[in-house]
Amino acid sequence: MPPLIKYLVVFILIVIIYNLFKAFYHLSKGTSNPKKVVKSLMIRVGFSIALFLSLLLASYLGIIKPHGLLPIEKPAIEQPL
Repeated sequence: MPPLIKYLVVFILIVIIYNLFKAFYHLSKGTSNPKKVVKSLMIRVGFSIALFLSLLLASYLGIIKPHGLLPIEKPAIEQPL
């Protein structure tokens, strides 16, 4: 996976977490404003869906290649003697 894609995914994940904590902050304030909570959660859900769809599209186009947690080692081809 190209480094730019990795940095972009990490940045979007940070933005998602930031908006989650922002919504929690507005919710936990004594005088909470429901509009701010809903707006922060809406932004978080929007970024989450956009990230999911962009990862699916990048996988479909071959930009990224999905793999398991433990990569499968290809068996060595035996050379005839």
